[in-house]
Amino acid sequence: MSDSARAIAVQSLTHCDVCCSGRHVEIGFTDHRGTSGVLYLSHESLSALLLSLTAAVEEANERRTGTVQPVRALADWGLAANGEDQSIILTLRATDGFDVSFSADVPIAASLGEALKNAGAPAPAKPAPLARLCLA
Repeated sequence: MSDSARAIAVQSLTHCDVCCSGRHVEIGFTDHRGTSGVLYLSHESLSALLLSLTAAVEEANERRTGTVQPVRALADWGLAANGEDQSIILTLRATDGFDVSFSADVPIAASLGEALKNAGAPAPAKPAPLARLCLA
């Protein structure tokens, strides 16, 4: 952390509003003394912050629990065609409201579908070990 930066101990988040143009986001919070504050972020800064926060959550989780990625229970999912190209948009939604969307080309989407279909299938039986034939 920079020595010249003023540290703010955020106690709770109060609101998150997106401006009508979608170019900026306002995130409200209260600090440890109960003083209100607001953070204004451009769309680009918000995107960079989300990537940084994801990495920070993974590192904090690993330090706390020994597991890198937090695992969320899946509540819902959705598929949509991407009108710009021949890809699909896959959206996954967790029970806590977190959701994420991915764009996938058809071959990757088909591979994912096949993997999910086969995930519930019993594992193929392992072949019996070969008997050794000893000639004396």
